[in-house]
Amino acid sequence: MRTRSLATAGALAVAAGAVVARRRAAGRDSTPAPQPVPLPQGRVRTVTTEDGVDLHVEVSGTREPTATVVLAHGYVQSSRLWAGQVRDLLDARPDLAVVTYDHRGHGASGPTARDRATLEQLGRDLARVLEEVVPEGPVVLGGHSMGGMTIMALAEQRPELFGDRVVGVALVGTSSGGLDAVTYGLPGPVAGVVKRLLPVLNERAVRAEQAGRPRSVGAMDAWLVFSGAADPADVRTAMDVHRACTAETVAAFLPTFSDHDRVTALAALADVPVLIAAGDADRLCPIAHSHAMADALPTAELAVYPGAGHMVQMERRPEVSRRLLALVDRALARASRPVPAERTA
Repeated sequence: MRTRSLATAGALAVAAGAVVARRRAAGRDSTPAPQPVPLPQGRVRTVTTEDGVDLHVEVSGTREPTATVVLAHGYVQSSRLWAGQVRDLLDARPDLAVVTYDHRGHGASGPTARDRATLEQLGRDLARVLEEVVPEGPVVLGGHSMGGMTIMALAEQRPELFGDRVVGVALVGTSSGGLDAVTYGLPGPVAGVVKRLLPVLNERAVRAEQAGRPRSVGAMDAWLVFSGAADPADVRTAMDVHRACTAETVAAFLPTFSDHDRVTALAALADVPVLIAAGDADRLCPIAHSHAMADALPTAELAVYPGAGHMVQMERRPEVSRRLLALVDRALARASRPVPAERTA
């Protein structure tokens, strides 16, 4: 009976997502969708972590930058989904360098052992990228979803980097904790059952993948991360990236989000300009999570995009890019101020 109830709830959730997707498709006109922004081809680097995982890194822009922007992507995604921001930043500021990289188990990076599929490890990986790839000079970090949590993990581990090496931070569609309470936009009882069902389904997908059957990605995945007004080209691009993520990676990283509680780690960001950007229709990191981070960082800029979903950097690409550029300006202006005498004593 319990198995049947779990399966029924899961089917209801998937059906709900499919209905939304059909309604979204029905409302579209026949205008051809614009092509997604390609990720500028950067200088490819490989960073090997302390446990031997090769991370795929690309460095775009000038070799002698005024500042370097490092962008970290989200769960089951890849650096490809920062393409719009990479191009916008470099078009507006050719004096910048932009570094994108794929987390372990994601994109073109190597696979990870399950006991290393944690936010703590991702924080250490980001530190390694900063040490081995990023040129000398000020750094602005940007993280979407799991990427933002990675920055918080780094702040927890290496608070001394913030204000000296790292002069600005953008937290996009992310959370400092409390993710167990998220309902994914579903009724509470259904969400509870779906959460219990997800690990079971993930392990089934792993076994299927080992048997040569690809992981299924469909309407529910798109419904979770995009709003109904999203550009179909962006949805297709993101789903292609999701589809390329292995079932093993999906299963391995899921448990780490339940342990994510880094409100206190935000204190390390108090002395640098911070941008918190989110869509108010985000089902994975609801807008209340951005408000909670803003409460912990009273001097941060909170940018809320009405109607945008979890992939706010794609749905509101021009606006988010402008905010990132403004953040770079603020961060560089602050970093260039003379240090007060009492701080140099």
